[in-house]
Amino acid sequence: MRWLAGKLESAWQRWGAGSALLLFSLLASAAPASPEGGARPDWSSWVLKVEVVRLDGVTELGSGVTIGPQRVITNCHVVRNARTIRVARGTEVWPAAMEAGDEYRDLCFLRVPGYPGEVPRMAEPGDAKIGLEVFAVGYPRGNFSVSKGGVKGLFSCACDGGRVIQTSAPFDPGASGGGLFDSSGRLLGILTYKSGSGGDFHFAVPIGWMKQLSKIPPQTITSGKTSFWESATRDSGFFLLACDLDAKQNWRGLLNLSRDWTHQEPDNPQAWMAWARANLNLEQVDEAVRGFRRALLLDSTHAEAWWELQKLEIDQGLSLADIGEG
Repeated sequence: MRWLAGKLESAWQRWGAGSALLLFSLLASAAPASPEGGARPDWSSWVLKVEVVRLDGVTELGSGVTIGPQRVITNCHVVRNARTIRVARGTEVWPAAMEAGDEYRDLCFLRVPGYPGEVPRMAEPGDAKIGLEVFAVGYPRGNFSVSKGGVKGLFSCACDGGRVIQTSAPFDPGASGGGLFDSSGRLLGILTYKSGSGGDFHFAVPIGWMKQLSKIPPQTITSGKTSFWESATRDSGFFLLACDLDAKQNWRGLLNLSRDWTHQEPDNPQAWMAWARANLNLEQVDEAVRGFRRALLLDSTHAEAWWELQKLEIDQGLSLADIGEG
């Protein structure tokens, strides 16, 4: 599997317990910064460019999101093996240093002395829904960008605090560490990676993972470890393998994987969506309908499942009300 997220590396420092408490106090008490009355959110005041000089002298670019005065969050892979780190907004530049992080979740915190930090509102872990309009905000290839899309999937992995968000809002290398926001400017997740096979396979880790980090004992995290998505296996999440097979249009492989996925996680609507898409592209329409219907039974708000069933009614001339689940 080949996943594209940029060639950025990191270094680590110890995070004291006092810093952890302060950081999450800031997250909880930050005043709402989103404008009222439907005005366009001020994305550029919340999302920064992250400039990294690696130990080998190569300069790389990423993004970061303000979470408090002198505090920025980014992906760990953005700052891996860093010699120096700076954050920039327009013509203003501040030196930054690693403060703490969780390499498996791919979330790292930076301390940025002198940076005032305007904080966006934080969404709750359950606020991300399939079909929700979202905006990916970051610095792909070093240029500020806002792209619009929707939530395509919500996936569980071996981490508490929320589900990984798949979005159709596109982003490219350099946007890693940027923010995924809803239309009111609430931060839903941190842009993290996309499939190298193309398509609507862009992913953000949920904002709830930041809160989970407050429960982790202070520790020194060494470089060289990989995140949950960089070494994808069934243990780290069926969805990583499923999305790669889907992007490559390997429908037979997706069918075999989703058969195991639905067996191990029968109450996961995304497992049934994978089963349905595989069967649909293999022209097994009845099985596809069964999968989409099962996804809806598990999540009645699943917009993509509704859409696929409506298309089948029109394209196939089916009366889906007469088709059982099997």
